[in-house]
Order: sequence, then structure tokens, then C-alpha cells
Amino acid sequence: MRGPHQYLEDSMPQSRFTPWIARVALLATSAAACPALADNPVAESTALLSSTDHDQIEAGIQGLGLAGTADAVPPLVARIHAGLPPDLLDTAIVTLMALGQSHAGPVLFELSSHRRPEIRTRAIEAITAIAPKGAEDVLRAALSDSDTKVRSAAATGLGELKAAGSVELLFQALDRGNMEASTAIGKILKAGDVSRLLSYLGKIPFRSLSPAFAEILKRKDIAERDKLSVVAKLQDVGTPEVKNYFGDFLHSSSDAISQALSRAILQAMGGIK
Repeated sequence: MRGPHQYLEDSMPQSRFTPWIARVALLATSAAACPALADNPVAESTALLSSTDHDQIEAGIQGLGLAGTADAVPPLVARIHAGLPPDLLDTAIVTLMALGQSHAGPVLFELSSHRRPEIRTRAIEAITAIAPKGAEDVLRAALSDSDTKVRSAAATGLGELKAAGSVELLFQALDRGNMEASTAIGKILKAGDVSRLLSYLGKIPFRSLSPAFAEILKRKDIAERDKLSVVAKLQDVGTPEVKNYFGDFLHSSSDAISQALSRAILQAMGGIK
């Protein structure tokens, strides 16, 4: 049987969701201390969800997350439909994210249109983590959301889902100032679009483009000649920022690239005064 933190660690991308993992793990630990949830956590937690007391509802949500099983999703969805205050709705979404069950998709799709932008953002992030059928269409629509954070989460999600069919929409989002679209493009563009991304140099801040170039340089499905063209173009930019970027990239990613590419980057650094 998995421990109270294991379902969280197994089902969520650590780099992006670590703060939420810590938060829900802490709540789950508190719930584990409640004897009422020990014997049949789904049934006992579902009973708590029918309470009108904030803390008991929270304990019910925590208990369902602690159960870590597919049958924990329907009662949580039912409670969301019955209504929750914003803080508990946020906790419920994070718990669905941690449970990692694709049949939570429909309620998360509904919440991606919630009136509160912070709830829409959480829903988009949960959709990205769970990747249910239809996720790409929802994230594509969210690229046009009225809220900046929602749009950013949608762009990030499309990259993480490797939604190659959304590259054109992501370029359009980048043109509208959605800088997270840059990284997503770097993850999913085809080799023929590398020069298109390079054309943004000088038009938007380099710090917004650099994560995309890092993705391209590490990808196994991008030809070496295309990666070398990125290095050459960045050398032409020739700023201290680019030189520092090359150094940081080699320090963090040298094991992920070829020796030839490493040499080219070192040579480019040497050519930047």
C-alpha cells in the first residue's frame, strides 16, 4: 500500500508542481492522523464531504486524496458540482491532479471556464497533469483567455502535452506577448520551424527565448545541423547574456547533447567578446 505522499509523487511533474505537492502532502498527513478515515477512506471521506463544516469538508477532500484510488474521483466531482468555496475548490482541483485519473477530465474542462481566473488556471494545470482525452482542445481555447496567467498555463500545457498540432497557435500566442509559448514551441516545433523561432531574436527579450533554444538543443529528434544553426545564430547575437546562457546550458545539459555540439558551443563562447 502506498504511503500518504506516494500517490502525489507518482502522478505529478515535480519541477512544476512541487509547491502543490508539498501543500497537499501536508494536508494528507493531517488527514491520516484522523482515525475516522483509517478503515475505509473513500466511504468515510465521502461522508465528510456532505458536511456543512469547512474543516470537515477539507478533511474529506484530503482523505480522498490519501486514498489515491480511482473510486475517489466521483465523490469529489459530485462535491465540486454541489459547490465549494474558492479555497476548498482549489484543494479539490489539486487533489484531482494528484489522483491522476483521466475520468476527472470532464469536471476539469468545466472548471477551465470558471468565473475566477485562479480556478481556471488551476484547472488548466490539472488538465495538463492528467492529460485526459480532449485536453489539447481545451488548452488551445484557453490560449485566448482574458487572463494572462491562464493563457500562460495553457501555452505551458500544450508544450508538456507535446501538442505538435498547436505550433501555429503557439506562434500566434508568442506574437501576442505570451512568453511561455516560446518554451512550448521549443518542445514541439519541427526542424523546418527552427529558423522561424530564430527570427524572434531581437524582437522579444532573449531571456524569453532562451528556454526554447535549450529545448531544441536537447531534443533527439532535431538534426545536429539545425542545432548548430541555433548556436551560430546565437553567436551572431554576441551579447554577454548569450555567452552566459551558453555557459549555464553546458553546465546543466552537457550530458544531454553530443560532443560535437558541446565543442560548437564552447567555440561560440570563445568568439563572443
